[in-house]
Amino acid sequence: KQRYQRRVRAKTRSAFGHPLMELPLHRTTLARLETASRALVLQSADLSLVLNAKEESVSHNVGRVLSTVVKIHTAQVAVTTIREALECFGGAGYMEDTHIPVILRDACVLPIWEGTTDVLTSEMMRALSVGSARKEILQYVRDLAHGKCQLGGYDGTPHDSTLDTQLQGLSEHLDIYLSQLELSLEETPHMGRSVALGLGSAHAAASLISLARSTQHSSDVSAANIWMKTGLPSLAGLDTTDINEVTTSFSNNLMR
Repeated sequence: KQRYQRRVRAKTRSAFGHPLMELPLHRTTLARLETASRALVLQSADLSLVLNAKEESVSHNVGRVLSTVVKIHTAQVAVTTIREALECFGGAGYMEDTHIPVILRDACVLPIWEGTTDVLTSEMMRALSVGSARKEILQYVRDLAHGKCQLGGYDGTPHDSTLDTQLQGLSEHLDIYLSQLELSLEETPHMGRSVALGLGSAHAAASLISLARSTQHSSDVSAANIWMKTGLPSLAGLDTTDINEVTTSFSNNLMR
């Protein structure tokens, strides 16, 4: 319903003498919101396949790590996506009769129930420390992007050479990001949240690329392209000294 309302408003409302749909900035926003919606649905569907797969297809470690990562990522992205969708409606989006404020309020509980982001991140870090879990989850995401994962029934065989080249380039870009992510896993525990969101966004990217390999549809390839450019968060770490300085100052101010 929300996606339908966004399309209707973009076509019927105008600004600067043009329908919103014709404004490049608004079209960009709509494309990002649609891409995010697809990404979250696809990675949730892939998680369900992983959790229902036989042990010989996907290891238990992958399912355990992925279940926490997908929950963290989908909850965080859902809130920001819905908030921006509300903004697309202008003042009307804030009115209760559009039902969007209700959706936003409901979404705000997602990062809280069944484990807050920090609690689930701690669980993810513990799961990654078990056996070869770290190597297995990173390899699973790579295989998903490269069309080597058959859980979704995709044959992974491109039919269009142009699309094949684009998808291969996206997969290689994702490989580089995963390599950076692997290095981040070696750093301080303060990087945990960045790692969780990074791994979640990488899994979403792999899910989008995997679908594009199957459908060979230009829209799906474009969605994967947009996500690779806008959906992968920075993995830059925070300095421990800076963290301690700020938190100590905050604690001291509370005691005054």
